[in-house]
Amino acid sequence: MLILEKPYVSETLVRTAIEKNLPVLRNAMSEKMVAEGHALNLLNDEEFVAEYQKRGRLYTMSENALGWLVKNLPDKELLDKIALLKDKATFRRICQDMYPDFFFCEEEIVKLNNINPDELTFPLVLKPSVGFLSAGVHVVSNADEWNAAIRDIQANFHKVSAQFPEFVIGTQKFLIEEYIKGEEYAVDTYLDENGNPTILNIFHHRFANESDTSDRLYCSSRALYDQYEESFMNFLVQLNKVLQLHDFPMHIEFRYDGKKAIPIEINPLRFAGFCLNELQTHISGLHPIVAYLENIHIGKEEMWQGKEKDTYSFLVLERPSDAAPEERFNEKKFREDMMDVLELRPLADPTVGVAATAFIRTDDAHKAELEHILHLDMHDYMI
Repeated sequence: MLILEKPYVSETLVRTAIEKNLPVLRNAMSEKMVAEGHALNLLNDEEFVAEYQKRGRLYTMSENALGWLVKNLPDKELLDKIALLKDKATFRRICQDMYPDFFFCEEEIVKLNNINPDELTFPLVLKPSVGFLSAGVHVVSNADEWNAAIRDIQANFHKVSAQFPEFVIGTQKFLIEEYIKGEEYAVDTYLDENGNPTILNIFHHRFANESDTSDRLYCSSRALYDQYEESFMNFLVQLNKVLQLHDFPMHIEFRYDGKKAIPIEINPLRFAGFCLNELQTHISGLHPIVAYLENIHIGKEEMWQGKEKDTYSFLVLERPSDAAPEERFNEKKFREDMMDVLELRPLADPTVGVAATAFIRTDDAHKAELEHILHLDMHDYMI
């Protein structure tokens, strides 16, 4: 069962929903797709709730759908778990036994100005207690950067957060937490009917530098699975001893400090946003949402057979903030500059802030391409 919502739904997912005849909630997004000629199996609110009560598994394309769930779904246990995971401060509190030395605190946005940065320990991360993508997230290394972050939040955060419901990006409280050193990784997983985890995607979220918080580049490879799958699986098993979840998909972001995986946040009832999760479709041919809904377990041997030396990557190519509304993404130039573009998805809506997303493959001889991508000037790819 699917709830399709803004900001983005891929053609790949739509085709999959039609082929599998998946029940789809009737809303503005799904009705728009039907009007465009897609033969989706639409159910109204009551029909969708009744079908969920039979099947027990649903997937929300975007966190914009969570507001509908709160209003319509008579499953208080599920809604309570969603709220718990969406609130980063609450999530930190439930993980305290697993990470007793980790520092964090929560403060109302109107009181951030009252905090004396000389009393803080840097580096730290400042972010909304309830958030989506990288909206309002600041990595702060000193008092000057703290003051700059506060100014930016006061000037811009409410404008950015207004694009999403309050349940998706909270506008009242911010979380201050210690900066987790190490590389950042992300995992798409679901917990089956017995609460056992299945990992569907492992990504290395690469950054250009320590102050970079963008979603530009996510990479996956067989070597990544060999190195981190066991550690991430151990975390999931321990976490679910506390949460007691079942029939539940989620996207988790980690940093690995060299000894253990420390979670940054968990996004409930979905996998990676902007259809990043469909990188698995390019790797193995299996759509991760189908794997969850049909209880399919895929192992890394099957997943990476014949691709052991390749890296598969997903790119979020930001639209320059000063680009004119009529400017569009230069697909031809991008394809010419990359080794192997598996799929390119330009976004026409300038308000989304993304010019295109892309799925690419690189091999050992083209490793430098990934570093180059981190430093692309997107002005060069607009026409």
